[in-house]
Order: sequence, then structure tokens, then C-alpha cells
Amino acid sequence: MKNRRAFLTTAVGASVAVTAVAAPKVTEQTPALMTCSPASGGKNAKLFPHVIVQDQHKRKAWFYEELIKDKLVLVNFTSSRGENYYPIIENMVKVQEMLQDRLGKDVFMYTITTDPYRDNPDTLKALADKYDAKWQFLSGAPEDIKHILASFNARGNLHALSWVGNEKLGRWLNKPSRLHPLYIAESVARLSTGKHYKPYLVRMRSA
Repeated sequence: MKNRRAFLTTAVGASVAVTAVAAPKVTEQTPALMTCSPASGGKNAKLFPHVIVQDQHKRKAWFYEELIKDKLVLVNFTSSRGENYYPIIENMVKVQEMLQDRLGKDVFMYTITTDPYRDNPDTLKALADKYDAKWQFLSGAPEDIKHILASFNARGNLHALSWVGNEKLGRWLNKPSRLHPLYIAESVARLSTGKHYKPYLVRMRSA
């Protein structure tokens, strides 16, 4: 519980624009967080499960150790069916355009399925290709994906928040996934370091 509170305190301090959201409570009534060993080796490693995921190109990776640890990431949640009811990918593509050549180099985007029983690499690839999305779409064993979703407090098939995190610094914040893409990209800039740090973006590419 202390780690959870410290995590939220750090996230709120990351930006004046952060919206505080209650993290999942680690209790005996939270089996999704009690039955899977935690990741290790990073600032907030113990908040994430030690599980393997697979992207739309059938590439496998350890979720925290290879995709999150020491990286600047933008994580969002949807499914091939969920896009029919609460679409977010088109908005994220606009964020992708603003990140330009940073994507895949110093910023990494991940869309995690909320429906691992239906979404496999092929269905996620079709979803990514439909919008020309260049980032990784992740699925895996249903129980493993449930552990990941629980670590982000993502409940149900539709989840409205995206998380931006600089895990090298241990700082996270969240934004509504359908917020104007400028403000999502701005959150990435605020958690960037060095030449890429910008408290405000002075210009954006036309959407």
C-alpha cells in the first residue's frame, strides 16, 4: 500500500495538469495482484506483473522488463470490438503524428487489449493496419493480461484513460484517451528529459 501511495504522489508531482486517480488497492481481496509474481529491477517494478506479452507481429517480450523499464511510454487500452463503442485509436494516431520520429526511439506507445479472449496478434494487426498505427498492440494469455490491466486499474472492456510514464524517473500521469491529441502529446513532452522536455508545446502538426 505504501508503494501504491508513493506511486500516486510521484505521478501527481510530475505535472500541474495531472489528474489524481485512485490506484488499485493491494489487499487480500485483489487476487489479480496476489497470484502473479511482480516484476523486478525498476522504479515501480513491484506494481507490475512479471508476464510475457505478444504484439501484432507475434513478437514476444516481458511486459515490464523489456517494454516499460527505463523507458518513456504511452499506454492505452482498447479492443477490436471496443473500438466500435469507444474508439481511441484514431485519436492516438494523431498523437503518433505529433511525436514524429521519436516514436520507437525514445518514446514507446502500447495499446493493450481489454479483451484477450478474442484479440490475438492477427486481430490486433488488422486493427493497427486499419488506422496505420505504427506502435505495438499487445495481447497475451488472458490471465496475464488481466494482471496488467489491474496494475493500471483498468476495469471492464472499455477504459477511458491513457497513462504516460517515464519509468527511468519513476514518474507517471494519466489523461483521457479521447482528449485533444495535443494535450496527450504535451504530457509526453512534460515527462521527457533533455532537449525533448517541454512544459508546453508551442506548435503542432495539422491533424
